[in-house]
Amino acid sequence: MTETKTTISTDTDTNALVYALCTFLLSLYTLEHSTSLFINSTARLAHRLRVSETLISLLTAGAEWEELFVVVAALIQNRPRLALGNVLGSCTGNILGAFSLGILVQSGVVKFDASAKRYAIVLFAVTTAVVLVWALGQVSTKPIGVVLVVAFGIYVAAVGWSIYRGILAAPEDSDSDSDSDSDSESSTIEHEPDEVAGNSGTTDDQRDEGADPDESVALLRQRRRQQRRIIWDLAKLLVGFIALSMSGYILSHSSGLLAARFEISESVFGATLLSLATTLPEKFVAVVSGARGHPGILVANTVGSNIFLLTLFIPTR
Repeated sequence: MTETKTTISTDTDTNALVYALCTFLLSLYTLEHSTSLFINSTARLAHRLRVSETLISLLTAGAEWEELFVVVAALIQNRPRLALGNVLGSCTGNILGAFSLGILVQSGVVKFDASAKRYAIVLFAVTTAVVLVWALGQVSTKPIGVVLVVAFGIYVAAVGWSIYRGILAAPEDSDSDSDSDSDSESSTIEHEPDEVAGNSGTTDDQRDEGADPDESVALLRQRRRQQRRIIWDLAKLLVGFIALSMSGYILSHSSGLLAARFEISESVFGATLLSLATTLPEKFVAVVSGARGHPGILVANTVGSNIFLLTLFIPTR
């Protein structure tokens, strides 16, 4: 009888472990793809609405959107150690993992331009400030959190102004597989307003003299097609946001189950396996940019991600 109970208990523990592991892997897969959908939809919608290119670059460059939803989900579940471990592990992984891999695949001598050096100096200053605050034990207070959030806002504004002025080159999207889609989409949309404007001007003149019904119908169809595209991008943006929220919640919950099952702290689990899994896109971008000889993009991706993590995620704790 005792052996039967032991066997049932072992089977239950094994099933629970397999279930938690499968949930973790599936939620990670959904998280990465929903992040790509969210960023791509945001960029395309901004193009269609003729929003500034600076805004699009800031939304898609060095942004740890998947980290944001994982951290928020962990905090909602009252697991600040898991959130903090994920942030610190991701920062370490971006430098020792992504940046190192990018340097490793460089074929020649690496030469960093002025923009990359500015990025590195900013990251050094932010990291030093956070470490000093952490050493004083004041990182959890609201004033420090407000200062870090303000610093993030200043960083975003400064980078946006620099990109607009042409001082810095806008870094590539964290999900590099969406670059071709965004570029082709932007080139298509850049011509559409001109066509619409040209057709509208012609139509106004023709209406005064007696407009051609066929051209009016064609213009109306083009406007309706543009509206349908905007609605479609909005729908995909909403779906991506919902998928991100659900994936972050499930990933955080399954991480807690795995940490408890392996009898390790949530901070250690977040700083190791969870942070390694959620920084895979950054490592991919680093390797590709390094192999293609773009050290500026390599630095911008690493620095942008870490500043995003240190200034925006540490205060949420």
